[in-house]
Amino acid sequence: MISLKWNEDMSVGIDEIDTDHKQILSIIASIIEAIDTNANADTMEQHFADLTACSTAHFKHEEALMETMAFDDFVEHKKGHQTFLKQLPELKNKLLHSNDTDAAEQVSQFLYDWVIEHIFISDMDYVHAFHNETKHSVSLKAIFQRTSEWLSHRVSISTRVLITSLLPILGMLLLSFIAIKDNYQQYKNMQLLDNLTQIVQQVNSLTHNLQVERGLLSSYMSSDYKRFSKALTTQQHKSNDAIYTFTTLLNSRQALLTEPMLIEFINSTKIDIAELIIFRSGLNNTDISSEQMLTGYNEIIGKLLSRVNRLSHIKMDAEFANNITAINAIVGLKEILGQQREIGTLLIDDDLSKHELMHSERYKHIYMQLGMQLNAIFIFNYSATPEQLQACGQLCNIAKQKAFISNAIEDFMLKPEIEQNSQFWFIQLTNRIDDIEIVADKIINDLDVKTQLKLEKLESRFYLVLIIISTIVIFNTLLFTILYHSVITPIRRITHALKQVTLGHYNQQMNASTSSDEIGAMYEAYETLRRKLLQADMSKNIIKRQQQSLLDRRKERDKYRELASRDTLTGALNRRKFNLVLKQEIGFAKQDKQKLSLLLLDIDHFKNINDSYGHAGGDQVLRDFYDACFSSVKASDIVARIGGEEFAILMPETNSTQAHVIAERLRHNISNLQVPYGQDTIRLTVSIGLAQWHEYNSFNVEEFISHTDKALYQAKHDGRNCVVAASE
Repeated sequence: MISLKWNEDMSVGIDEIDTDHKQILSIIASIIEAIDTNANADTMEQHFADLTACSTAHFKHEEALMETMAFDDFVEHKKGHQTFLKQLPELKNKLLHSNDTDAAEQVSQFLYDWVIEHIFISDMDYVHAFHNETKHSVSLKAIFQRTSEWLSHRVSISTRVLITSLLPILGMLLLSFIAIKDNYQQYKNMQLLDNLTQIVQQVNSLTHNLQVERGLLSSYMSSDYKRFSKALTTQQHKSNDAIYTFTTLLNSRQALLTEPMLIEFINSTKIDIAELIIFRSGLNNTDISSEQMLTGYNEIIGKLLSRVNRLSHIKMDAEFANNITAINAIVGLKEILGQQREIGTLLIDDDLSKHELMHSERYKHIYMQLGMQLNAIFIFNYSATPEQLQACGQLCNIAKQKAFISNAIEDFMLKPEIEQNSQFWFIQLTNRIDDIEIVADKIINDLDVKTQLKLEKLESRFYLVLIIISTIVIFNTLLFTILYHSVITPIRRITHALKQVTLGHYNQQMNASTSSDEIGAMYEAYETLRRKLLQADMSKNIIKRQQQSLLDRRKERDKYRELASRDTLTGALNRRKFNLVLKQEIGFAKQDKQKLSLLLLDIDHFKNINDSYGHAGGDQVLRDFYDACFSSVKASDIVARIGGEEFAILMPETNSTQAHVIAERLRHNISNLQVPYGQDTIRLTVSIGLAQWHEYNSFNVEEFISHTDKALYQAKHDGRNCVVAASE
């Protein structure tokens, strides 16, 4: 016997729905109990009416709830409700119109399966969605919980584990990328500074050679082209080498540099070099004056130094920008001294009186250049490092420089000695220029060394960072792979085992895990579930065998009951069973307003057949007569033997006219029936009385039979072998 009882595990958490479920369970349990106890038709009718009403109300509650929450599968659920309501009348008719015990078992099992599926599967779908809809809290905890649930619904656990493991790696890679980018940017800046240092170094070398060449050429021209000839030629070769070296450097760097200001510098400087080459080639013309010569050199050197000064505006580290500014200042100081040397040489060679000399433009220009020198020294002192200031020493002291120039003017201009003063002036300033050149070379070389060391350090750090990052990435990847599989593999194993359980295979044990974490808890929960299900399955098999044994006994009992309701000779229903069926059919006809007809049949002169052929011949006639009746009527008609040679045929959903046609066909078939018995053939006829049930003239079974029996009596009175319908 199938048992249905409400328990708290069946609760869906919605009071109204739980109340409906309890009522439906109670009604279905009553129906199953009524089936098992062979309750009467009226009881079954009432139970099914209650189930229909309760289910209809329950479905309305569910559909209203699903509409308010805009449930996705609302249409499918509604179709399922309508289908079940349509099935209820079919189930009821199957129970009431069938005497088959298998049909009753099928109805019981269907109702049991439906209610379990409806509560635990179908309703749980929208109930989960309903509970999620009600979680509308703005607290941080609620937001965190909803976000977690959203991820769990839309992102698989393997993907979540993957993201969890990869996020630290990605974060580390991002930080590493930033560090590498910063290191690379510093490296690019140092390369830029290295290029600037080399350019400044070459500009310093070139301008120094041009300054020396300018001084020698000035002295050479003032001595009627006789003195300084050899020194000038040697210096011109040095200048040519410096121009070539500088040009080669510019050409080699042009394709490698991307800094716009450097590219512009290289292009502009090439033009300046071309102008320089043209200018120097024109110096062989003896018609050129000293003033023109000095102006030409000054312009070219000034352009080169001006372009180098603008390079300090390139975006770079402040320390190195100050270094470039300091170098430019010291190189500029050297150039101003060179110009001052040439002007002073020309001024002394003019042989002017002291008064004329002090009021000449060149003399004023010398003091203007002194101011420019002091400004260059000030810029150097402001930009230079302590090491650079120490290297420059007294040369970069403003007071010392001012005193040096003033003393030189006093000694070699205002107190001249015949044929020696201009040469001494030239030598004095040249020595000063050479000292400054040594300082400039040292500063530039120190900066170059520092730059190279910085480049090497950055390069080493880059490779070190790259090695560390690669090691960490490899280690993390390996660790991630191990951790990923340590989480996913047990879950997949449990998933596979659970799928096997759903297929009824309970042999997949989970005893391998010894961990006390969540995975271990899942293993233990699965193992507990497996054993419980295995135990339940064993109990189910025992119960199933008990139920089968009970069913077999019930079928055997029904078999004996069926045999007890049958005539042992013909197999037709006996009179007791016929009366029960007739009563039941009258009840159906009353309720459903259906037609119902009854035939009473009597074999004509059956006593003569018994007298002529004996009881064995009579028995054979009765058997063949029943077979002829059974084959002549509809499948829904019921044939019964209610007396010795008297039979009855009950015809549901048949009116008197239809019954009369069937009765005439039956009478005709009987009159043509030949019953073989030994060497003889027995022939027979039948008298038939017919009546249709009407509530106004047949209040019960006895009256309906009596009413039909009168028609049979009339058929016998009319000469037998005929059909007579009772008057209505």
